[in-house]
Amino acid sequence: MSAPQNQELEVTLKTLECHFTWGIEKGDVKDLDNIPEKLLDRIKFCHRRYHPTFFNVLAFISQTTGKSETGLEFLNKAERVLREEKSFSEADLLVTYANFAWIYYHIGKLTEVSTYFGKLENICKGIPQSSKYSANVPRVYGEKGWTFLKLGSRFYQSSKESFQKALHGDPENVSFNMGYAVVLYRLEGMMGKRVNPETSDAVRQLKKVLQLEPCDSEAMVLLALKLQHVKKEDSWKLIKQALRLTPDVPQITRYVAKYFRAEGCIDQSLAILKKAIELAPHSSFLHHQIGLCYKQQLALMFQAQKGAKRIPVTEKRAKAVECIQYFKRAVELKPSNIHANINLAEAYGENRQIEDAEKVYVSLLEDQSLCNSDRQHCHTSYGLFLMYKKKSEPGAINQFKAAYQFRMQTSDRRQAGKKLKQIAERQLKCKEKVSEAFEILAFLCTEDKEEKKAMEYTARARHFAAGSADQLSAEFSERMKLK
Repeated sequence: MSAPQNQELEVTLKTLECHFTWGIEKGDVKDLDNIPEKLLDRIKFCHRRYHPTFFNVLAFISQTTGKSETGLEFLNKAERVLREEKSFSEADLLVTYANFAWIYYHIGKLTEVSTYFGKLENICKGIPQSSKYSANVPRVYGEKGWTFLKLGSRFYQSSKESFQKALHGDPENVSFNMGYAVVLYRLEGMMGKRVNPETSDAVRQLKKVLQLEPCDSEAMVLLALKLQHVKKEDSWKLIKQALRLTPDVPQITRYVAKYFRAEGCIDQSLAILKKAIELAPHSSFLHHQIGLCYKQQLALMFQAQKGAKRIPVTEKRAKAVECIQYFKRAVELKPSNIHANINLAEAYGENRQIEDAEKVYVSLLEDQSLCNSDRQHCHTSYGLFLMYKKKSEPGAINQFKAAYQFRMQTSDRRQAGKKLKQIAERQLKCKEKVSEAFEILAFLCTEDKEEKKAMEYTARARHFAAGSADQLSAEFSERMKLK
């Protein structure tokens, strides 16, 4: 084919609706090499209706990583499963056929590209308001939503918008409703604070899924986790029902284990997780959850240390090593698992592996793609590490300030603010650090938009920095109340 014809082919390919035209850049997808293993695990246990979607994602990733023939195999599987569906229509093949065209183009089989253009054209002829080779039908938006959902948190907002469009055209579709519920659940989880179930969009959507599909175990366990702290009886009923329906599905039991861990039933949670990990050994989530169970056991050891029962240091160090083992594996399986990274750094700190912990924190904070809530969490955790493990108060102050500058009202921001106030209170009692104490208080008031107080604290900081008398410090300490 001549150069002009080839250029014309590229222009046509870019009009198609598929993974290759949805603006997904290889560099934007974290853990690209690990996604196929997770999706294949998912396919083993999930409802068959989701298989074509996941096969299409696998085809796209295969082509992106230079495995074109494998990509074509996945697309053939997707088409075969689609044609076996009871509600199958040719329009369901729009995304799959568009992906076929793109992969054949990449491997230079241009006759095959033209063949799939013909197939797409024939399908689109029967769809009102479609273009020659593509159509904005609910199925396309649904595929788009699930694809963005599976490629990581960077794409969650796009996933949400795609599912909204899909549901606008097909409001009772179980797949679209479930995808929308999951992405809402994930987005709320990234907010850094617990969302009231009464106002939670995720809770509302999960309930709708269960109205459409009463036996959807995944919707049950996600809803149970949302209701756990406010409607204990309802959440427990959902957990029992999900376990009765799907006792051996890792994607379900991992959330059940999370539920039990939150209830303080650590041994029960560990038993469930150890069984699940045999079925899905490449799950970062499962390794992370096991690490969290050991972390909770370690915390209980430190609590016991304050009471009558003293735990030997060797036992605590051994438990920290268990935490490290599972958090490290979770990170290896999914390097973008921010919470697993931070838990690994904290476990290193407990085991006095100071350099290893610092490497993790520095690496995380150098990642420009980190979302604000994750960055805030990292700054707070790093600040605590610097303060209590490395004994570097100046470094801790810098990290707590960085966390506090993010205005989201999260537990991390509250903790950072609390630590800064505690440091300021302590410094006010030390003549050499009074100026620094007032500077911290001025910073907090500035961030909280309390301009008058901020100006007062700033003036006092300058006063003491200039070497003023001790009298003002004593007078101020008596009058000012640190909140």
